[in-house]
Amino acid sequence: VVSLPYLLPLTVYYYQCEVDEVETPVFSFTSSSPKAHNTTISIVGDMGITNSAKTMELMGNDVVNGSTKLSLHVGDISYADDRVSPNSAIWDEFFSRMETTAASAPYMTGPGNHDAQYNFAAYRNRLTMPEAGNGAADAPFYYSFDFAGIHFVMMSTEHNFSRGSAQNEWLEKDLALANQNRANVPWIIVTGHRPLYCSGAAGTLLGRCTTEAEKHREAVEDLLHTYGVELYICGHNHQYERTAPVYNNTKVSDSYDNPTATTYIVNGSGGNTELEDPFFFPNPGWRMAGNGFFGYVRMEVTFTEVQAQLGVSFIRDDTGKAVDEFTITKPL
Repeated sequence: VVSLPYLLPLTVYYYQCEVDEVETPVFSFTSSSPKAHNTTISIVGDMGITNSAKTMELMGNDVVNGSTKLSLHVGDISYADDRVSPNSAIWDEFFSRMETTAASAPYMTGPGNHDAQYNFAAYRNRLTMPEAGNGAADAPFYYSFDFAGIHFVMMSTEHNFSRGSAQNEWLEKDLALANQNRANVPWIIVTGHRPLYCSGAAGTLLGRCTTEAEKHREAVEDLLHTYGVELYICGHNHQYERTAPVYNNTKVSDSYDNPTATTYIVNGSGGNTELEDPFFFPNPGWRMAGNGFFGYVRMEVTFTEVQAQLGVSFIRDDTGKAVDEFTITKPL
């Protein structure tokens, strides 16, 4: 790990790596800024290497053409645990394929259930993320950061986040501070691997969208609502699904104009085909969109003098086109 603590904001830097006298190409990246500014962010989940080439190509192109300045991966990264051990070559192959995306823009991750093999050993050793700093044993798996006017909270739903847990107490303190800083960082987005709201067929039959989701809502939904979190984005179910602003299992509004409740997105369509699911149970009253295509979420962040906008699109991997779009707005 190389620490670069004194970078100027929004500045292009060039770097090159050398391993055993073998040099990589020269890469570049643009340093970030926590201050609000227009940018594009890619978000993906449940990827692996068997069916993700098109999604990886599109995400990489977004970085190369200068639009995407940050990529988030909400768990289930390489799916090496699906292969016979030793399976470190799967992680090697995954990162080789993700080089275009990760070499020139931040690639920030949270763990999923398929990253848990050997007590998350590969995840911990290959992905050096910030840590919560609360002294808890599971602190290396959750963290937060500010980027382009958004406060991102990367939860770990693979570790205890129930009420009274170290992660839950950290989450409340973090959200409270972020909510007090809205003048400087207007948006709050929380990510985790497991859904709080979903209605997919496989997820429902497996209990992910019923008993499990209810348990997760009991743990953190009140916190997300109290501190005005605009978006919760997860994976786990291998499909795309979007809710209306919702609280306590009830749709609050059809509008995303300055909403008073959180919108939930399931974004587990990065490529893995296990339990690939294009089907949904009857609409529970809050589902606004859903599909079984593979792809990723592209988020356009825009600020004007009077308004902030999060333009969210689900990009289908085989066409590169958006098949779901909506925009959250709020006054400044």
